Amino acid sequence: MDILQTSMYTIKTFNRLKSAKLRPYIDLYVHSIYERTINLMLDGQLIALQIADSPVSPISIILPLDETGLDNLKIESKSPVSIDGANLLVGKNSISLDHAYDVYDDTLYEHTFSSSLRDVVWELITASGRDGFSTLVKSQNTPDDIALSYAKKKLTYVESICSAMTSGNSADEPTKSHQLNKLCDSLSGLIGVGTGLTPGGDDFMTGVLSTFKALPQCFNHKLISSLSNSVCSRRNNTNEISNAFIDCALRGQFSKAIIDLYDSVCSDNVQASGIGQETIYNLLDSFLDIGHTSGIDTLTGIFWSMTHLSKI
Repeated sequence: MDILQTSMYTIKTFNRLKSAKLRPYIDLYVHSIYERTINLMLDGQLIALQIADSPVSPISIILPLDETGLDNLKIESKSPVSIDGANLLVGKNSISLDHAYDVYDDTLYEHTFSSSLRDVVWELITASGRDGFSTLVKSQNTPDDIALSYAKKKLTYVESICSAMTSGNSADEPTKSHQLNKLCDSLSGLIGVGTGLTPGGDDFMTGVLSTFKALPQCFNHKLISSLSNSVCSRRNNTNEISNAFIDCALRGQFSKAIIDLYDSVCSDNVQASGIGQETIYNLLDSFLDIGHTSGIDTLTGIFWSMTHLSKI
């Protein structure tokens, strides 16, 4: 049996697999199969085997294969999956976990606030030419799409609460607490809204959660805790694949594109020298590669959070 060497994986995905082999009984099976990805389920957590040049997410294991090569592995939904030493066995294939060409840390660490972040994200959104949730911030009109129309009403309502909380500094604590609960309940209601493997509402909320992890100093700590708990309580309102990414976001784990965004805009040396146009192009390409609108939906969540939630 030939051993296929991984090209890249995330540290936490690697650690989950390495620790799993030490347990006598693990639930490990093929969850779903797509042209560019084969999803495995490990004790309730997804692991994505992806072809080369795929967008890197917190659950990624990148393989040195193209779509044809992945198809040639002949992996099916009933293919056996196990762990043997440092190798992941899927069907008749052995995938080495020992010496990937690259290892990616998917943890989004706290950054220094940059006043240019919101402007850069807006530039990426408008330059993308994509619709989805971005239409909710690019236009005041109600979209024709049912899911987007529902999301627009949710966001308009939440924005009104944000405005009330911002202007109502003299409100008593019970009133503030009630407003915060309404905000979190309504905003977390976007989980599962939209179509696709990762509904637009989930991608949008992933963007919001990323601002909490990267820039906690910009937000009310009660808001961070309350909204995170509300999202956690509703994460089962979406499909298993998107649920996995919501769980990652709640743990502070994000795609490489999101981490590169904050690293590119919020690091001290970049703030001193400014954002180069080549960096903007590279960031835009990385978010455009994430589904048809998923990457831009995530950027929209970041922009909306910095516009409204950071003012509370």
